[in-house]
Amino acid sequence: MKQKLLADIELDVHELKYLMDSFTKEPTQTLSELLKRSVARMQGRLDELSQEIDSVELVSLSSFVVEETVVKENETIAQEKDASVIIQSPEPVIEAAAAEEEEEEEEEEPVIEEAPLIIKKEEPKNAVLGESIKLAAGLRHSISLNDSFRFSRELFKGDTDLMNRVIEQISVMGSYKTAVAFLSSKVEIDEEKDAVVDFLELLKKYFNQSA
Repeated sequence: MKQKLLADIELDVHELKYLMDSFTKEPTQTLSELLKRSVARMQGRLDELSQEIDSVELVSLSSFVVEETVVKENETIAQEKDASVIIQSPEPVIEAAAAEEEEEEEEEEPVIEEAPLIIKKEEPKNAVLGESIKLAAGLRHSISLNDSFRFSRELFKGDTDLMNRVIEQISVMGSYKTAVAFLSSKVEIDEEKDAVVDFLELLKKYFNQSA
């Protein structure tokens, strides 16, 4: 999971660099919005990576609590053996053991309560994904299911996530020329391939309709 997050963050960095270069040369409202969305997406992945790191720390803390519990149990057993020789009544030992169990339960509770916090932080990511799907709906609608599989396989080398991100970005661009330049920065455009020709033709129709 962490390796995929790092790969996605690396892609976000390259994308952000390209958009920033374009914005510096020709600042437009569209590029400004794309930059903001790219920064927000990368921030979301950085937050998710931070949560992954926190979860590793929680596992380490849980292991420490378990080790402490084992040590206390061993100490309790030793105390019971000593008490059985010196004290005739076992009641103080039983009460001490009960007190130890209550303390162990209190120590374990914070570790159990942390898990729902990590799950709740996933919600903003779903919201951002839903927004992205709405933004790219126009261009996505013009791509059939069969073409979607074909473009993913032949143009994006099977990387469906990359294809969806490129379509999302292109769908809010202002011209065919800008869209092709952005596409060239993501994949190799070989116009001898039928899939490439068909994808470019689809972009031409999309931007002619939008004009």
